Amino acid sequence: MSFKRIHGAALIMAGMAIMSAFGGCGKKSFEYDKDLITNGSFEDVGSDGIPAGWTLVPFRGEEGQSVVRYGIDEKTAQDGTKSFFFEADPGTQRFFTLSQEVEIPEDATHVHLKGWMQIQDAQLQVGQYAQCNFLLLFFNHDHQRFQEVRIADKRTRLRSGSQLWSEEDNTFRVPNGTRYVEVQCILGMNGRVWFDNVSLSVPKPIKWETATTPNFVFHWLPGHPMPAGSQESQQGIFDAVTHKLDMPSDIVINYYFYPDTTTIRRILSLKGYQYVSWDDREFHSINPNDDHEVIHFITDPVGRPPRAIAEGTVFWLHNRCLGMPLDDAVAAVVNANALPAVEHLVDYNSWAQMDPRIALPAAGSFVWFIVDRFGPKKLMELYSAANGVNAYDPFATAFEKTFGVSLADFEAAWHQRLASRYHKG
Repeated sequence: MSFKRIHGAALIMAGMAIMSAFGGCGKKSFEYDKDLITNGSFEDVGSDGIPAGWTLVPFRGEEGQSVVRYGIDEKTAQDGTKSFFFEADPGTQRFFTLSQEVEIPEDATHVHLKGWMQIQDAQLQVGQYAQCNFLLLFFNHDHQRFQEVRIADKRTRLRSGSQLWSEEDNTFRVPNGTRYVEVQCILGMNGRVWFDNVSLSVPKPIKWETATTPNFVFHWLPGHPMPAGSQESQQGIFDAVTHKLDMPSDIVINYYFYPDTTTIRRILSLKGYQYVSWDDREFHSINPNDDHEVIHFITDPVGRPPRAIAEGTVFWLHNRCLGMPLDDAVAAVVNANALPAVEHLVDYNSWAQMDPRIALPAAGSFVWFIVDRFGPKKLMELYSAANGVNAYDPFATAFEKTFGVSLADFEAAWHQRLASRYHKG
């Protein structure tokens, strides 16, 4: 989704200040770890009641619908004497964000967002939106947004219920080529939220050590090299996958290796142990080798079919699922009479809610049957034909276009094959 930004005079002045920080016509300079946000504590307020340097941006809803209430609260603050609030009731349908855009240097790899929130009775109602947090949007030097189809490119955790002032402190990876970052404070549901003491800075870029193979640029932190042989092993995984898919590939993946979970969580503000950026072809992990996400990197340029097809391809290629041979995992599902319909496999919402012990083997088996009948090249044609599809009817159309048979007939043949292969004897 694309947002139209409304810039006031105060925001223009803030932009001029940022431009001067980069230098004039001569050599540009930039102070890392310095707060780039103007009036982050909302102490300076314009005649329209909007904090100076900030602007209201339409988020969801139409003219004439009940509008979210907003403004300056001079009795509640975490820093200084003022804060900004949004307040909605169950009938609220038109929402805004409080937004500010800043410019960052070309070599920036991360941004550090901090901000305080206090919430009261924040609850999602029917027809509202699961937003009570901070959002970040990223733009290139031409002000083109990197992720048009998403509400936000990065976001802090969703808040709900009631909670006194608490801080969000997150470091986010930015897409390569980012020049502008828009910070948004948002409420999209019932309740009241206060925002205060918001800041955004650019940490000094990390100097990684690097090495290359035909399809990878490996990165590691000084003093923490990748294990011996791991780079060759990773290239070998890539080659084995492209061979089995019968699909040579010249893509290059940036593989970032971290020595431990503490380091990757500190640098990227993660809860887990890895981070993937499909658009930048970046993989960040504490593991020196990967044989799962690399498959998605290889197939991603061809197309992004329903998630079950993409994951099923991984399990077919591995010939393993849930820690056992794929054959055994599928047998358990069939013998339990739990095989899901293809309609539920390819619908993203149904897939996401399905028991993984059923969904994953079934997806692997379905892709296995496709390859067995038509070969890997035709599977990749399906990837292209079903690119962006996440529902049954458009997938059925793409399937028949690719293979010349109806999805219903193919599903019946798949069931018959599974019944003959795994029936209890």
